[in-house]
Amino acid sequence: MKKLSHILEYVFLVTTGFILRRLPYRSASAVGSFFGKILHFFDKKHRKIAFDNLRPSFPGKTEAELNDIIKKLYDNMGRSFTEFLYLPKLPLEKLKTLIKVKGEEHLKAAIKKGKGVIVIVSHFGNWELMGARYTEYGTSTVIAFPQSNVLTDKVITKYRTNAGMQIIFTGNAVKDIFRALRNKEMVGFLADQDAHGEGVFIDFFGRPASTNRGPAVIALKTKAAMIMSFIVREKDNTFTLHIEPELPLVDTGDFEADVRKNTENWSAVLERYVREYPAQWFWVHRRWKTKQEKEEKQEQEVK
Repeated sequence: MKKLSHILEYVFLVTTGFILRRLPYRSASAVGSFFGKILHFFDKKHRKIAFDNLRPSFPGKTEAELNDIIKKLYDNMGRSFTEFLYLPKLPLEKLKTLIKVKGEEHLKAAIKKGKGVIVIVSHFGNWELMGARYTEYGTSTVIAFPQSNVLTDKVITKYRTNAGMQIIFTGNAVKDIFRALRNKEMVGFLADQDAHGEGVFIDFFGRPASTNRGPAVIALKTKAAMIMSFIVREKDNTFTLHIEPELPLVDTGDFEADVRKNTENWSAVLERYVREYPAQWFWVHRRWKTKQEKEEKQEQEVK
């Protein structure tokens, strides 16, 4: 059954992409909005996760306001899906008209330092288009998790590499990341999700969250520049790629304390953007899951 479901997923992905790329870009994006509405209607489980994440993060907002954020979130997810399938028809010159860049001087200054650049990104806006847009500035290397479905994984990887990105899969990540930075490349870290037991707990929206240590650890070991970048969907469904100034590297010699402080610093920037554009972040992920599980275990032990 699993093999059959993988085949069906592959057929759906390839067929949908083929059809969408026969449409104008804006029409393809609108189809994604329709997909998002359908998913919002049926996906009760993730709607609840999103609401449970949002409620303590924005205590001043009403239930109606939170539900409106969730509807817009699903719209963004649906559009992002079909826009990614449209990527083979979006060469760099077209991406330049679709995605304007704000703060490119920060990236150029970071590249000029010659130590490579760690670009910390998040599941925000249409993050899949971001890596392709970055190819204007040099080699854009992205760390990716292999999909459980080998068939769809090959399609997704092909779309990314054909757009000019280089892919580092998590199994070989550390060695390949160091190689890329030695070659003065840009390496993108999707670092905003729950990091399980391997993460460092820092404050995020007022609650301890297990957070990816990778960007801070690699920056401390390589002295690569560390910047944050966000792709924001505008009202007309074009995008603005925001490149933040380089994050000053805290390096006191106390490695674990420095990892924590650098992680806190970039997480604070992420929180600032999520607060400004709450409907564009991936609230359907259980961001505080590891801490919640730890607390539940402690509560059970007390009982």
